[in-house]
Amino acid sequence: MDRSLTPQAFASNNLDRSITDRRNKEFLTISFPQSLFLVVSNGKVLISKTTGTELRWFNANEISSLGYKPKSDVLQRRADERDLNPYLLGQGQDTKEWKYVLSLNGDQLNPFTAGQDVELVDLRSLMADLSVGDLAVAGHAVALSQWHQNHLHCGKCGARTMPIEGGSKRQCTDDPSHREYPRTDPVAIMLVESVDGQSALLGRPRSLTRRGPVLTCLSGFIEQGESIEEAVRREVREEAGVPVGAVHILGSQPWPVGRGGSCELMIGCVAKATSDELHVDKTEMDEVRWIQRDRVLRVVQASSSSDNPLLGGSANVGTDDFYIPPPWAIAHHLIKLWADQPSGWFSKL
Repeated sequence: MDRSLTPQAFASNNLDRSITDRRNKEFLTISFPQSLFLVVSNGKVLISKTTGTELRWFNANEISSLGYKPKSDVLQRRADERDLNPYLLGQGQDTKEWKYVLSLNGDQLNPFTAGQDVELVDLRSLMADLSVGDLAVAGHAVALSQWHQNHLHCGKCGARTMPIEGGSKRQCTDDPSHREYPRTDPVAIMLVESVDGQSALLGRPRSLTRRGPVLTCLSGFIEQGESIEEAVRREVREEAGVPVGAVHILGSQPWPVGRGGSCELMIGCVAKATSDELHVDKTEMDEVRWIQRDRVLRVVQASSSSDNPLLGGSANVGTDDFYIPPPWAIAHHLIKLWADQPSGWFSKL
């Protein structure tokens, strides 16, 4: 039986990101005729209102018709308006078009929305509607824009920073030698198997309480100087009081809708408990419990139901009293993959 994770949501970006030309300060001007621009705002993405399932890209002619023209590495309109900073996402591998994201707020949005058949939609709400490729590109666009928005000042001296090299970094305006780079926060997320191999450890952190009767894999940020395996053991011990032995790393998922607008990298693992005794940290976790495989299998099948509170449902859980995350979360796939191993994950090792 296959024991590998399928490709995850946000992970199938088909743009070529290995672009050395971005170092040319005139690259925007040079690439402009073959460029497309996607608008995002505070974690929301501009999409076509007609379909509700397509990103709204503006080509060079449309950008020009709105009064903007490229100058060096910015788009300019009028002297009394702030320049726009496009951030380069990559180049289409087939079409060879250059794709940029524009992070806009307030009055900056008006030229792109007034009279247009478009709407701004939260990225989380698009996970079930966009194509795999579009979701990955939209996730990258939101993550990159949020990072720029959160790093307007130098972390060393507090001076303003400016985007350079197509938005691939920011540079301190007082000390050009100091540069900051888009960051991704690594998170260990784990399906913990019981000693007898027939139950999974699932829980609900307090941050998920408002989402109803949902149980998911335990998870936590990886600390500095800590391996993935060490992070798994520490987090399970902290949240559930359960000691863990073997840890297997199965795959990962970029998660651009992380806590506080951060971009996280979810590193999916399966771990083996060496004791089933629980000592739950109630300050952090609402609930943690062992769930037998037959119940997990039933809940996996029901996770795509319209009643699932993570899909906007009524939280009518029926015969079981909880749901798991839907298929676009790596937690869903870890749970399903484990449940499909009738004799236990570690039994054949």
